[in-house]
Amino acid sequence: MFETYLSTIHIAIWVIAIIFLLSGLDELVFDAAYIAWKFYYRFVLVRGKQRLQLATLQNKPEQTVAIMVPAWHEEAVIAAMVRNAIKTIDYRNFIIVVGVYPNDPGTRAALDVVLAEHPDHVRAAIVRNDGPTTKSDCLNAILREIRVWEQETGKETQIYVLHDAEDHVPRYGLKVFNFLMPRKAIVQLPVFPLHVPWYSFTEGHYLDEFAQVHVKDLRVREWLTGGVPSAGVGTAFSRDAVNIAWQEDIEGAFREDLLTEDYEIAMQLLRRGAHSAFFDGIVRGGDLPPPALRLWAMPGVPAVRGAFPNRFWASVRQKTRWTLGITLQGWEDLGWEGSPWQKYLFFRDRKPLFTNIANVGAYFVAIAWLVPWAIDQLFFDASLLPPLYETGSALHQLVITNITILMIFMVVRALCTLQAFGPAHALMSFPRLVWANFINFVATVRALRQYFDARRKGIKRIPWEKTTHALDPFEASS
Repeated sequence: MFETYLSTIHIAIWVIAIIFLLSGLDELVFDAAYIAWKFYYRFVLVRGKQRLQLATLQNKPEQTVAIMVPAWHEEAVIAAMVRNAIKTIDYRNFIIVVGVYPNDPGTRAALDVVLAEHPDHVRAAIVRNDGPTTKSDCLNAILREIRVWEQETGKETQIYVLHDAEDHVPRYGLKVFNFLMPRKAIVQLPVFPLHVPWYSFTEGHYLDEFAQVHVKDLRVREWLTGGVPSAGVGTAFSRDAVNIAWQEDIEGAFREDLLTEDYEIAMQLLRRGAHSAFFDGIVRGGDLPPPALRLWAMPGVPAVRGAFPNRFWASVRQKTRWTLGITLQGWEDLGWEGSPWQKYLFFRDRKPLFTNIANVGAYFVAIAWLVPWAIDQLFFDASLLPPLYETGSALHQLVITNITILMIFMVVRALCTLQAFGPAHALMSFPRLVWANFINFVATVRALRQYFDARRKGIKRIPWEKTTHALDPFEASS
């Protein structure tokens, strides 16, 4: 029996180690590509060229922009978000359209107050169905309302921007979209959480993950494939892109049976030849964001800032939706079609199905080995338990390689966090990684259960499990 126990541990170590190796090599590829891009950017792309100035953005005539904000039980923040956006944005030709459900009177009442204050810049779109449905159902209702608004005003929307009800819209974000479109079909701005206390591990782990993605990963993705996935907020679509994605049967552009419609639409448009851009440059000559919203080493970057869950289960629910949509529904809907680089990025997007389980599995395997090891050391004079692996064996070399890659990964993530949030959070990224592993593990298990339960019951549309927001994000920065 004891030999079977040890054999099971040995097999589990091999499986986990191989998963770690594949994932680690993937991270090293991205690290190397980012370093190569930085050299290319600095010594080739912008060498001897004038950097982007606010005056350049202001010289281009303003296209009509529609900001799309889906809302479900957002009465605590929606009015503050809209007021803050109108006060902050350096742009005139825009409309904010908020999607509201018929059975959500609280959000509608809060929105009506702002509608009365700013009738030229705010509009409500009533969703056909009672909520919650899916976020894409709400977004499609907004698109239909924009068409009604166009008929009433004679305007033609050229740029469609996604935002959430808790977002701080950057001052020059619409100027950047206006400058790059319609040359680019999709433009993504960096997205970062608001500053959080150093001791808040649940909120804090979002700082580390978003810093890694929006400082390093999205830049590499654009370089490799000419496209980036939408982050769901701070994303702009050109009119042509929305028309290409439009589906007459649903009268909308977003697939209503998916939980991450933003990711899916960007990937589908990339397949159809639409080029996208990730803009993380500095707008020189403009006002800096207020101190509460300023990034540590990137103060002039027009980044979207938003609030994220500060409780374990709220974070798990949010990440369950992301895992369901990107890894499971994305795998099912998008398959593996595309260029070799695109196939590689699909692997990168979907590997969390395995790595999130392996990360926590490694902790349990370690405990399963350490308990009999401690007993052997204390009571049997280290004579009972054989070594986990022989020195110099293949498994020993694999473990050493994985530990080395892990150290590199943690340092790179800390450096990304340093860029956005400073040295204190960079140091805290090391212990926060353990807590993040448990959140991602529970979210992945929960996503798998929901996905297969839905498939077993024949349910195509899984309801929108939204994150609850408070007013604090706007009070803190005012």
